[in-house]
Amino acid sequence: MELKVRMQLNKNTNIEAVFEAADLQDAIRMAGVFLDFDGKCGMCSGEDITLNTRVTDQGFKFTEYSCRSCGGRRNFGKHKDGESFFLKPWEEKYQPTKGA
Repeated sequence: MELKVRMQLNKNTNIEAVFEAADLQDAIRMAGVFLDFDGKCGMCSGEDITLNTRVTDQGFKFTEYSCRSCGGRRNFGKHKDGESFFLKPWEEKYQPTKGA
């Protein structure tokens, strides 16, 4: 089974991804982070969203939707099976504390 997902990330960027799975339920589970995203920032309702992945020095990967308007971000969490992701709640832009 193959499920193709197309989404408009922002006014300038479209994403297309293909998910291959044994059946429709598994394909939908794998594509969930795209199917569950409404295209707006959960902090400011902005629509200028980017998709980023960063890698730490230890090799951990973090993928997230980021808002260019307010800096809010929504990280992908990885299911224990390692085959699919879920969306974590929106967070405000990181602000380092003074004196830190």
